[in-house]
Amino acid sequence: MTVQRSSAERQLSFHQLKVGLEGMKPPVWRRLVVPSDITLGSLHDVIQEAFGWQDAHLHAFEDRLGGRYAPPEDLDVLVFDEEEAVLTEVLPRAGDRMDYTYDFGDDWLHRITVEGVRPAGEDEWERPVCTGGRRAMPPAEDLGGVWGLAGLLERYADGERPSPTVVRDGGEERVEYESLHEEVLAGLYEGGFDPAAFDPAELTRGLAQVALRRATGTRPERRGKQGERQAPPARCRCGCGELHLLPGGAGPLIDGDAMGQEELLADLFDAVGVRLPAVRLPGEAELARGVREVPAFMAAVRLGDWCGSGRELTPKGLLRPKLARQAVEEADLWRIDPKGWGDPKGRATRLAKVRSAGDMELVDLPWVWALNCGFVEVEGNRAHAGEELPDKDDDAALLAAWQGAVAGAAAELALTFPTVDGPLGELMPLRELTEEAPPLVFLMLLAAYGLPDGEWLDVADFLTDGLSGLPEGPVRQLVSALLANQYHDTAGTLELLGAAERDGDEPPWDDAVFTLLFDGDGQGMLSAGRFRLTALGRFGLRALLVKAGIPAPVVGSFARSDARELLAALPSYSSETDAAAEVAGWLAARSVVDAAVQVVDACDGTEPADALRRLQAPRVLAAVLEADRTGRAKTVLRKAAVSQVTGCAHVAASMLRRIGEPAEGEAAWGLEWVLVDGALPFAAVGEQALRERLLAGPGDGKSPLDQLADRADDLWRAGHPHTGEVLGSLADAVKPLDKALAKRLRKAAFKVGSAK
Repeated sequence: MTVQRSSAERQLSFHQLKVGLEGMKPPVWRRLVVPSDITLGSLHDVIQEAFGWQDAHLHAFEDRLGGRYAPPEDLDVLVFDEEEAVLTEVLPRAGDRMDYTYDFGDDWLHRITVEGVRPAGEDEWERPVCTGGRRAMPPAEDLGGVWGLAGLLERYADGERPSPTVVRDGGEERVEYESLHEEVLAGLYEGGFDPAAFDPAELTRGLAQVALRRATGTRPERRGKQGERQAPPARCRCGCGELHLLPGGAGPLIDGDAMGQEELLADLFDAVGVRLPAVRLPGEAELARGVREVPAFMAAVRLGDWCGSGRELTPKGLLRPKLARQAVEEADLWRIDPKGWGDPKGRATRLAKVRSAGDMELVDLPWVWALNCGFVEVEGNRAHAGEELPDKDDDAALLAAWQGAVAGAAAELALTFPTVDGPLGELMPLRELTEEAPPLVFLMLLAAYGLPDGEWLDVADFLTDGLSGLPEGPVRQLVSALLANQYHDTAGTLELLGAAERDGDEPPWDDAVFTLLFDGDGQGMLSAGRFRLTALGRFGLRALLVKAGIPAPVVGSFARSDARELLAALPSYSSETDAAAEVAGWLAARSVVDAAVQVVDACDGTEPADALRRLQAPRVLAAVLEADRTGRAKTVLRKAAVSQVTGCAHVAASMLRRIGEPAEGEAAWGLEWVLVDGALPFAAVGEQALRERLLAGPGDGKSPLDQLADRADDLWRAGHPHTGEVLGSLADAVKPLDKALAKRLRKAAFKVGSAK
């Protein structure tokens, strides 16, 4: 669950944000450092100053769950009050993102990315600061969005000058222009505007005038146009952000604990160290076709359409029997089970005998789904089409509605280990067991997610391996029985939603725990069958992971991403061909100079994740240099190599050495720094991962182990903030391979400590 902190606690940290104006080429962005506890309303003021806006139009923030934040009195739709939303609560960790849109006519879309969260320095001034950026912003209000601004800048670059009209009025003369574009263009010439210029210090001086507002520390409530209080939106219902059906027709999650589902996912990934591979996904149209082939889900959508402006209900909230029979025919609900209900005459005979809609299996399932997903809403004794009902001909809307259903079901079923009801479940050993058991079924979904297309996962082998730490006996048998039930519920629900496929025999599952208790045999409880996600299931699971802030790259999707995202994703590509194609696509979307600048800029930082990005930088820079026909990309590298910017300078200098053109004046210890940095992300994973890295065959030149042996005695001079801990890890990793080298590394690590 999200932990509320006091204002005093929140003041102890700062967020480093990169705010980019989407759609601009070359890109326009600002790097801003702000106190973590400011309101989103205060962040709005900061962004206005950073991009030269005049705060003359409406605006809104939107997070990755679809939650919108704005002044509630400004918009007719339901929003969270931005003055009650805390920056650190909405964007708590590095890598989190949200959008900020200014002027809903021109739609200036700004992408906000958290690059880091750090404790405040001693006596640090609690004001917004600009530490970097690119390109100047001319006065752009009411120019028609990025396309209008791009056209204006193109005219300015071409030297086109507007022709003013001199107007005489009462003996006075004034100059007028045909349009706002002409007036702004003239102003650019008068002011000597330089589109490539940007001064962070100048912006920082302007930001000093922005009065920051601290948040109250309470979760914002959603409000409408008149400020009326509303129940929290769908994001508060469960971690997937939508209503969804649970097995047995249970209702949606309203409980506040469900808000912690995303944090649970993030913590799970941190604990198990899973890195998802880059996967291929079909296009939106093909995925939407897949949704239209899911009978139960589409029955719920058709039922929502059928309810339209209103259908009468019984006092128990069910469709009246006559209407329920009509729904089966008119909304084609019988298509859920065409084999059993496809014959019109037989269907009519069977339905005529049913006296309650609750007893009509063809109506019951889509009715519960439609209610839980918001496709049907009930007011008094009438049901009508709900606000969440998608247009079944709109691919994007249909996919979003389906994803809300499948993600919630998958997460709720697969993350929560089953419990034993009744007095038996109150026994302390059993309660501790179920509370601490790893989410093996969810981990199974992740394993299936990363399988090559067409391959199956052996369920019994996977779950048995997960139980390898438990000794044989009653405890292991009980866990196996619980896992059998959990797997069946999860796989069955996903199969019903078109997200998964099963193949092979499964043991009786309906009450594996009681089978164990009364028969005393837990063997054979786990499925002997196979399981895999469909393309639709992979899409749905990925959407859930992305909402939780977990990197889940898609092959071919990074052309418009920044270099940080590209470098972070490349290690997950299992195919070198796919990785090379991704880099080529990314490079094709920008100039070689822009690409070189972005890659170098993405190499800052000193933590393991930063080092992992730097390891991928040479691959991208090699492609950049190969495409460079002017030598301007090399100029970028030469400037960066002597810039003394940690990480950026080292990558640039290393790349220049690789091509045999070392930069003049580069730090003499650069090689040692790069060796320590290259080992850092693997040392963070563990000794085995580090040893495998050292033994990896060289792409060109010496292996990592040979390079380490050459410079082991000098590594203590690297100047890297993690030098000591990395040298200690390296010594442990190489000891089984080379005891003499391990001793040299221990000695170097000791020198690091002594130097401090």
